[in-house]
Amino acid sequence: MNNESVKVTLTQRQAQVWARTGEDEEKPVKVLWVRPVSGRGREVSIMGEGNEEIVLLESLDLLDADSRKVAEEALDLRYLVPRITSIPVANPQFGNRYLEVETDRGPRKFLLKDPNSNVVWLTDDRLTIRDTLGNRYEIESLSALDSKSRGNISRVI
Repeated sequence: MNNESVKVTLTQRQAQVWARTGEDEEKPVKVLWVRPVSGRGREVSIMGEGNEEIVLLESLDLLDADSRKVAEEALDLRYLVPRITSIPVANPQFGNRYLEVETDRGPRKFLLKDPNSNVVWLTDDRLTIRDTLGNRYEIESLSALDSKSRGNISRVI
């Protein structure tokens, strides 16, 4: 269903997002980025029970202010991705890469295996890293990192 044919209103009660489309009854939903890695900030899918898509929005701008706030909060919770701000330690050992990083959510230590599969370049300067536990981290700009961090990351990816 596209965004031109349906108006959706979102509310939140406790930890659940609810959607009302037109005159339909309100129902529990999930709010998802259609392309969470490469297209975050663009298309949003509102999914009902059984993972049926209720509406596809080209942008959060199509929502009223209150609904947009609910959607943004739900998306932030679903796609929590700490941003790496520095990389004090990066040690490649026996094919594994051990990293100690500072993020916008505090210090983290993690193991990276197979950078060819677990590092996604979004641009020439921006990337995401998936650790062995499936956690994702983002480096918004390699060039913005300090020189020690740039040297450390270049040794392991």
